[in-house]
Amino acid sequence: MKQVMKYTAVIGTTLAIFYILWQFKLVLLLFVLSLFVAATIRPFVNWLVAHKFSTAMAQLLLYVVGIGGILLVLLLTGDWLLQEVNSAVNWAMVEYESLHHQWQNGLSWQQTAVELLPPPFTLSAAEQTDLQEMLPIVVEAAQGISGVMGGLLLVLALSIYWSVDQHRFERLWLSLLPVKQRAYARDSWREIETAVGRYLRSQTVQSVLAALFLGVGAAVSGMAFPLLLAVFGGLAAFVPLFGGLVTAGVAYGIGSLHSQWVGLGTAVYTLALFLGLELWVEPRFWGRERRSFLLTILVIVPLVEAFGLWGLVVAPPFAAALEVLISQAYQAYLNRSQTAVQLDKLEERYHQLTQKMAETNTPELQNLSKRLADLLADSRELGSAS
Repeated sequence: MKQVMKYTAVIGTTLAIFYILWQFKLVLLLFVLSLFVAATIRPFVNWLVAHKFSTAMAQLLLYVVGIGGILLVLLLTGDWLLQEVNSAVNWAMVEYESLHHQWQNGLSWQQTAVELLPPPFTLSAAEQTDLQEMLPIVVEAAQGISGVMGGLLLVLALSIYWSVDQHRFERLWLSLLPVKQRAYARDSWREIETAVGRYLRSQTVQSVLAALFLGVGAAVSGMAFPLLLAVFGGLAAFVPLFGGLVTAGVAYGIGSLHSQWVGLGTAVYTLALFLGLELWVEPRFWGRERRSFLLTILVIVPLVEAFGLWGLVVAPPFAAALEVLISQAYQAYLNRSQTAVQLDKLEERYHQLTQKMAETNTPELQNLSKRLADLLADSRELGSAS
């Protein structure tokens, strides 16, 4: 009965913890993102510390350089990007209106399909729209943008705090564990941090290269919206499995403004670029043998359902962390099995030794035998605890 009550309490506590985490899932997501950022810059901090920088100065320098670089890129390309977005939206509206009218007078299946589509947003409809109808949309968009910006600032602040006081935080949460399990938990945590950092550095490098090659290729070929394509491709590089395919579809759509052959060539170029990043760039930062596409897909589905686009971004590094955790647990199981076999052999030899010592039993041998028995018992206890 006592065992049943114990298992019931453990299951109830686990479910309660999951329920609390689900209620604060946005806070948990921001905290996890801050840990990801801190893990990404960890090797650069260690490199600067090895070159006579203090830890605080190294972290401050990296954050200033990173944020300053992003702001500089936005300052140089912000106006150009907004102009391209405006032109792309206007073009999409005109093309959608034209397609809508063509399908209304087209085949029967086109007429059926166009009835399911929303009507085109024309200039006359915009003039007739009441300000009170537009105000909630504008307010909702402003709230969304401010929420994203506030979340990014909070992630940055949390990552700075975590980087500065990492060892103190580690000692705090390790103190909640039994003493015999702290070394295993610490090693597993650091291995997870290393794996996640390597994955994110790999994806960041691929994102920068994808944006650079897509932008330069589109500009050289004289395509429309080169910067928009570069930004979209750079962001899509963080999306596993489908990022390259979606970017190729967008590239085909932009290239087909000139001709179908240009669109097809642009799509092939985009697929070749993402394939090259996958085959040659990624293995230099993240070993392909450590990547499980099945586990990544299984993690993507619930996280996208819970967090939307943010879940799609968080899922791959979270899958990498789970893969490391499973590998660590399996390795610990193998070590326990090997230790148990070795202890069984030692105990068998100990019993053989005690049988031989029974004929010439002296106080010294009795003391030695007792110490050996205590050592075997302690080793068995440590092996079962780990």
